[in-house]
Amino acid sequence: MTKMDVLLAVSICLLAGVCFADIDAVVEPPPPSREVNVEKLDYYVNTDEGKAILFSEFLSIKGGKRRPWTVAEKPENLPKNRYDDLLAYDETRVVLKPRSYDDSDYINANYLDGYHHEKEYVATQGPLQNTTNDFWAMIWQLNIKKIVMLANLLEHGKPKVAKYWPDDTQAFGDIIVTKLSEHSMPEIQHVVRIFSLEKSGTVGFRIVRHFHFTGWPDLGVPSDRLSVLGLLQQVRKYLPDSTDPICIHCSAGVGRTGTIILMDSMIERAKEEGVVNFPERLDHMRVQRVDVVEKKEQYVFAHQGVNDLFQNSTETVEYLAKVDHLHKSLHNELYQKKFTPPLNMGEALQRIRWHSHRISAVLSAMDKGFPDGA
Repeated sequence: MTKMDVLLAVSICLLAGVCFADIDAVVEPPPPSREVNVEKLDYYVNTDEGKAILFSEFLSIKGGKRRPWTVAEKPENLPKNRYDDLLAYDETRVVLKPRSYDDSDYINANYLDGYHHEKEYVATQGPLQNTTNDFWAMIWQLNIKKIVMLANLLEHGKPKVAKYWPDDTQAFGDIIVTKLSEHSMPEIQHVVRIFSLEKSGTVGFRIVRHFHFTGWPDLGVPSDRLSVLGLLQQVRKYLPDSTDPICIHCSAGVGRTGTIILMDSMIERAKEEGVVNFPERLDHMRVQRVDVVEKKEQYVFAHQGVNDLFQNSTETVEYLAKVDHLHKSLHNELYQKKFTPPLNMGEALQRIRWHSHRISAVLSAMDKGFPDGA
């Protein structure tokens, strides 16, 4: 072999190596897939063999950083992240519009697709003290009407989420938030808050309903699955035709948040098609937000929740009916409160705020005209 032949061979190898390296850098293996009829989920959640399959399947779904997050790593944005390895991907992050107090467009939040449409959810970390203004700016910008909170302010004596709502009225940057009501249902571990939002320099207000589940331990799963399932049902029943994103957060915005989104999206698919595909959905979710669903137990929990709903046992039916009753009682209480003594000044002011908002909403509807047959 001549010297020229050797050089040619080396060149070919080097070129081939570069090509193969480029291919490896951009091509991912096909996502795992297991499409099954929802009626068959019982095997996976109630047998040792089925759970072993789910554990193995969960470990096969690629985790860790899968997309760039260059904006999140900018020096001015690093303090806005709770953890330095759980950042918002560039491709799917929520981009904030300019605000009077901050030029940065960054918030640790990503859009996640759902069964019904793209960007059906916003998955975000629980607000930090220095990001509460940005959180409410996002809620206003995206016209979010439903917030689901899955963590508590303190867990095991450690702060997990900054208290980002007021006890009365407070300005968060350009957004003025008023808490109209708070209703606790300890028997099902639900707290429902209703806020009105106004923006400085604009006319009118918006109503946001805050669904808080208080019984989910960090890095674990709740002992009462049906209470979680009940919360999801109530979130879906409130403004069922809305296509605005549902905002969901825990502390980091990955484990508990991802589990709920996985469960909800599979419930919605099962309702329409009668089939589910958990590994394919989770793989897609992890391309949109890093490491959603952190533990194999959470992966199993999502399967169990869907199975509970569609097995339709007497226990499940009765429990969900109880949840429905409690939430309807809340609705009736909010809309039918009467000014009956005894009434202290705090209660009076709260009712005045609430009823004034109701009157404004009715007048607004009258201005726009009622639909035919109303």
